[in-house]
Amino acid sequence: MTKKIGRFLESIIGEVIEIDEGESGDCDGKYIRVRVMIDVEKPLRRCLRIDVLGDGVESVMLIKYECLPDHCFQCGRLGHKTRECTVAVEGQTEDGSYEFLFGLWL
Repeated sequence: MTKKIGRFLESIIGEVIEIDEGESGDCDGKYIRVRVMIDVEKPLRRCLRIDVLGDGVESVMLIKYECLPDHCFQCGRLGHKTRECTVAVEGQTEDGSYEFLFGLWL
């Protein structure tokens, strides 16, 4: 990952506040840590499908979040917990339980 890709993500996720360049200053490696401003009224993104090289081939980038405040595993929004959720979400299983779209990977 490069700092340029981190800046590119700004147009998709939200305003970039900080990019952790690591010890080398090159953001080299499999991961990049980017701090962004997000709209808490919208569900969190689980992944991004982007054409990084501009060649028409999409890559999937998984998103992992750190230090989230109260968040809901059912609707993916911040500001409340799952048991307080009032958003109707599909995904009820045969036994009446729910398969949440957002899990511990957040």
